[in-house]
Parts: sequence; C-alpha cells; structure tokens
Amino acid sequence: MTFKISLPSIFSSKSKFARGCAVIVDLDQDSAVVSALCAQAIRSGLVTYRVIHDPDVPKATCAIPAFEIDLPSIYAVRLDICSVDAVQSLFTDLAVAGLVPEWIVHAPTRSTSIATLTMTPKELESLWRVHGLSAFVIGQTALKAMLLHRSKRKLQRSATIIFVDAIDAIHSQPNFSGFGAVKAGVRALAQSMAREFDPQGVHIAHILLDEGDVSGEPAERFAQAVASTCWQIHTQAKEAWTQELELRPSSAAW
Repeated sequence: MTFKISLPSIFSSKSKFARGCAVIVDLDQDSAVVSALCAQAIRSGLVTYRVIHDPDVPKATCAIPAFEIDLPSIYAVRLDICSVDAVQSLFTDLAVAGLVPEWIVHAPTRSTSIATLTMTPKELESLWRVHGLSAFVIGQTALKAMLLHRSKRKLQRSATIIFVDAIDAIHSQPNFSGFGAVKAGVRALAQSMAREFDPQGVHIAHILLDEGDVSGEPAERFAQAVASTCWQIHTQAKEAWTQELELRPSSAAW
C-alpha cells in the first residue's frame, strides 16, 4: 500500500528541474539535534522531511511550525521507520514530486537504560528494531533512490547518508548493554555501507555524540554545532572525507 503526501504545486513532478531534499529521521519531536539538522537543511536550500517514528501510523504529513522560514519547505512525516513498505512509500512519493534525496540523516539517539539481569529478549528486540533495523531500512531505501538518480544524472551534487549515534556504540556504560550492542551494530552497518558505496558516489558517515550533561542554551549551541558539522561532511571534498567522527561539548569529560 502506498500512502500519498500532498505537496505544494511548486514541487510537482512536471517541473523541469529536480530539487534536492533532506530526510531527517528521529524517534520524537523533542530532539534539539534533529531540530538543528532540519534548520540547517532548510538554510542550505533543501526541501526537508522530518520523519518521526510512529509504529501505529503508516504515514501522515503536516507542516512543522517550528521555524520562522518564508519558504514552505519542511514537512513532518509520521511513519514506522522499521517498515520497508512505509519507508519505501515515502521515497516513492518524493520521486513522484520531483524531489531528489541528497542528505539523509538517521538520528534516533535517545538512549535507553535497562539492567542486564532484568532485560528481557523482547526489550532487546525492541531496541534492535527501533535503532538497528530502522538504520538498515532507511539506509537501504535511500541508497536505492540515490543510486537510481545518479544513474539518470539527476543527482549532480553530493549524496550523503549520515548515521548520528550515541557514544555507547564504542563506550557502552553499565546498564546499557542492550543499547550499546545495538548501536555497535549500527556502527558496523555504516562502515560496511561506506566501503561498498563510496566508490559509487554515496558518502556514508557515522557520527558519535557524547552529549554529556549540558542543558539549556549550551545544549542548543551544541545541537547547532552538530548540525553544522554534519553539513560540512556532506559538502566536504572527496580528497579528504570523513567516515567516523566523535562530537562532544567542550565541557564534557572524556
């Protein structure tokens, strides 16, 4: 089943020129990092989709009133990010609308603490689905779309997929064994995809966030710095490109 998105007429598939778009994936609407990523994409001229995980909603869309921007170029999309059909329907609708995916960011970084001795297999599987399976589904679907557009020469600029992850992928703390194991798997997925698809023109990077205990204005500044760095990765020269990067506030102990 395909769930249609209603787009403004300026993004009609009848347009002579394809326009680049960004897809930013998150678990909820409260992430300062994801909000900053969306703002960065819009400032850079990309039609932007903020995809929020909702296993009970196949797909719906509405404008996000979070930014003071003149152009109607951001959409909130609720869908099951673990569902191949739901994610594929989104990318199909983007293609029909004449939009070319340029910048894909998978960023469900919200950590989950579950003690090892009390964690159930069902809880571990749930963590894997939301963080691990969704990374594969988003990554695979985006790759297919990007490679298709590159073969048709509709994607002239860089094509980038970034997995924004928690530092637990390499430094798993007590009571985070399940979360850390899943995040380590996402890291391996990103490395393998990078080696396989960088020669085909798709830049794939893995960003590790160590957010520490910052809050308020410092947290907002950190989020903006993360978004700026992710955009720099998207636009960096091929002669020296980034596959993995750790980012943390200057006040964080490490």
